[in-house]
Amino acid sequence: MTKIIEIIKIRKIFFKTFAILLNFFIASGFLILSPVNSFAKIYINIYAAGIKKIRVAVPDFKNIYTYGRHKKIEKNAAGIIRHDLSAIGYFHVVNPLSYLDNPQHAPISPEKIHYSNWSVLNTQYLITGEYGTSNGIIHMKVNLISIFTKQLLFSETLEGMDSQYRFLANKFADDILKFLTGVKGPFTTRVFFVGEKDGVKNIFSMDFGGHRVQKITHNPSINIFPYPSPGGNKVAYVSFKEGNPRVFIKNLKAGSTIKLRLPGPADYVAWSPAGNKLALALTPDRVNTELYTIDADGRNIKQLTFTEGINTSASFSPHGKRIAFVSSRGGSPQVYVMNADGSDQHRITFNSSYYNTSPAWSPNGKKIAFTSFVNGALQVCIMDTDGSDARQVTDTPYSANHPAWTRDSRIITFDTEIAGRQELYMIDVNESGMMRLMPVIFPEMHNYYDAQWTLKPYY
Repeated sequence: MTKIIEIIKIRKIFFKTFAILLNFFIASGFLILSPVNSFAKIYINIYAAGIKKIRVAVPDFKNIYTYGRHKKIEKNAAGIIRHDLSAIGYFHVVNPLSYLDNPQHAPISPEKIHYSNWSVLNTQYLITGEYGTSNGIIHMKVNLISIFTKQLLFSETLEGMDSQYRFLANKFADDILKFLTGVKGPFTTRVFFVGEKDGVKNIFSMDFGGHRVQKITHNPSINIFPYPSPGGNKVAYVSFKEGNPRVFIKNLKAGSTIKLRLPGPADYVAWSPAGNKLALALTPDRVNTELYTIDADGRNIKQLTFTEGINTSASFSPHGKRIAFVSSRGGSPQVYVMNADGSDQHRITFNSSYYNTSPAWSPNGKKIAFTSFVNGALQVCIMDTDGSDARQVTDTPYSANHPAWTRDSRIITFDTEIAGRQELYMIDVNESGMMRLMPVIFPEMHNYYDAQWTLKPYY
């Protein structure tokens, strides 16, 4: 991956009752993150039944420099935070058109806030921000303020290059979410997906807001099933560029690509949580598709399944000890689980559908997402890891495919057909409504689908 950051300085100030914690890190080429107020009070219980949405307001950022450099950041930085929090099912972002204060003239410090202008809008939390730029470096600060108690709950200051303001805004949203809920947000992670045009399929990546799109593969063939390593520095995928489908691993930092030597055509690939192994679906006899594991360096291949039919779509549990997968051994595709060594294989989908596939283990280990054929179309469902408490999450007119979790285990991305093309969407597990993942249509792609997320920040 192209080295974007030469030096990033991050200063964080976290308020907990009367305590102030200041962390300062400098990294060359990498962003180093410290724990986010691990002992803070949890203000929002995201596991409570029937949680009522929290009303939060995010005015445009205040430009502290009078000559107006990078004026677009005023709206864009606040817009990114609004977008991020709106994607989470327990926030309602108050419409900026209803705000009574001019953010360029209004105070942002809690002792000077016009609280009545926000309480009249039933705002519960106010997020104010300011920024300035100097010599290519941007300085950004946010405050999280309780309108009811009139107190500053959280404050953070970040510094980076001017071009990084989107990432810094995503970082603010991540840390605000962590402070309020105790759960790390997904907003600084990246998603990898397939983009298709005229039958050519290549691998792409982008950030949570659908920006900074990067093309990962560059060949006029078919490249599918992208799966980033846990650290996000590599991506494994299946490619037909040499004829039969093979597994390739691209090192995103170095730009190099290796091909795994395998005993047959590949059908699927997934990383283990430790990043030292991959699970593969291979068809050595060109009849039966079986699951294997292999070390990331291509050594120690081991066959896990030995049944007629198709065994594919492996998904590791977050501790790496279990694998969910799809098997047709019973006559139709169903979700099974097994130990990582292949032992204790058993079916866990016993709903009314004859077709259940594409399992995805949530990062917190509590749920498995999958697709199920419901009323003529595939829909995304979730269930406990033993198959109990299954419920439908999506209700799209066309099939919803390839569910994938973000790292907070609250958002599921999937692809479905809209206006004749496959597009990526996300939905909160509380079914708060679909949100389009990509804000613009990229002319290079007619369809995009099959998303997988990194678990760590993309800088």
